[in-house]
Amino acid sequence: MKNIRDRLNELYSKTDRTEPEDKRDSRIRQELGRLFQNRNKPKYFPKSRIEQNTQSISDLVQGKWINTHFGDIFRAEYRYDLAEPYGNLDMHEIFNMDTQLFEDIFSIDPPISPDCLLFIDTETTGLSGGTGTVAFLIGLGFIEKQIFTVHQYFITQLSHEEGMLDLLRKIIPLFDSLVSYNGKSFDIPLLNSRFVLNRMPPILENIQHIDLLHPTRTFWKYSMENCKLKTVETDLLGLYREDDIPGEMIPDAYFDYLRSRRIDKIERIFYHNRFDIITMLANLILVMKAYQSQEPEENPLTDYAKARMFTRKKDMDRSIAHYEHVLNSKITVSRRQKTNLELALLYKKTGQWKKAQSLWENLLEDRYPFSTEPYIELAKYYEH
Repeated sequence: MKNIRDRLNELYSKTDRTEPEDKRDSRIRQELGRLFQNRNKPKYFPKSRIEQNTQSISDLVQGKWINTHFGDIFRAEYRYDLAEPYGNLDMHEIFNMDTQLFEDIFSIDPPISPDCLLFIDTETTGLSGGTGTVAFLIGLGFIEKQIFTVHQYFITQLSHEEGMLDLLRKIIPLFDSLVSYNGKSFDIPLLNSRFVLNRMPPILENIQHIDLLHPTRTFWKYSMENCKLKTVETDLLGLYREDDIPGEMIPDAYFDYLRSRRIDKIERIFYHNRFDIITMLANLILVMKAYQSQEPEENPLTDYAKARMFTRKKDMDRSIAHYEHVLNSKITVSRRQKTNLELALLYKKTGQWKKAQSLWENLLEDRYPFSTEPYIELAKYYEH
């Protein structure tokens, strides 16, 4: 199977194969550099006077300007060393994960390695989607050896959108799979519609896609107040952002920037988007670890969620084990009743009648709210 370098060589036919390997940059960074070389003089209107006379975004955010035929696009650049902990998580664990887990959890073809994944998140002019909503900042994250690199593409005026989409169109094919958070419902449909409106093929329709919101709900919907990415940070990673801008304020902040060219809020938007992308990588690791672990979870409600998931997957042994972890923990009476009923049904399905009988009889105690189910099941059991 061809790697990213081989495919880039075919696309651009510019790789110097005589150059020693140890003198080359990382394969993705090198090809991205070639991709953004200014081959032809761009043709676009000059910056407006208000834009010329105000502070540039590059004064506060590290990055560079990329010339396109549709205007200058600013690309912010940030590198996160995966040897550094992220909250309470060792980010280096991404390299120790069995790639088969991608098929088991996300039902996609396993990537060859973690550097085949492209993490994506957008900041937009509206939160409801629709034809008039534009992504003014597109954040991309990818792994280069031991570094997680975040590139954020930003348009200083809406007329430059086509230039940003053209850059994105050339980057996407370098990777095997996308990773997002609620991207299947929001980011990807939005970007595909923007491609079509800008007379470009909707290239995101056919690429493999991991939407982390769904497994996050599967594992932690009972144990967290909600499944927002920021809640994942606080509850699972022990992280608290400082001076972050709330997501619902981002569209207004961008429109204020278009009117005034004040960049103080824009810097906070870059910060918000950057750490959303890094948290996605951490969240991916958490999901894969949760799926693998057969030990009792710190929160029994996570075990309860895992038990129900493995029941749906028809892995009865794993499901029973997690239900038993729940019953060995301190939980509410209503949760204990529900767990007993669901576990008894699994015992029944697997022919463990004595264990099922014991749970049904336990549910007849006065401490539990009245339920007809244990009476009906015991009647069937005694009849046979």
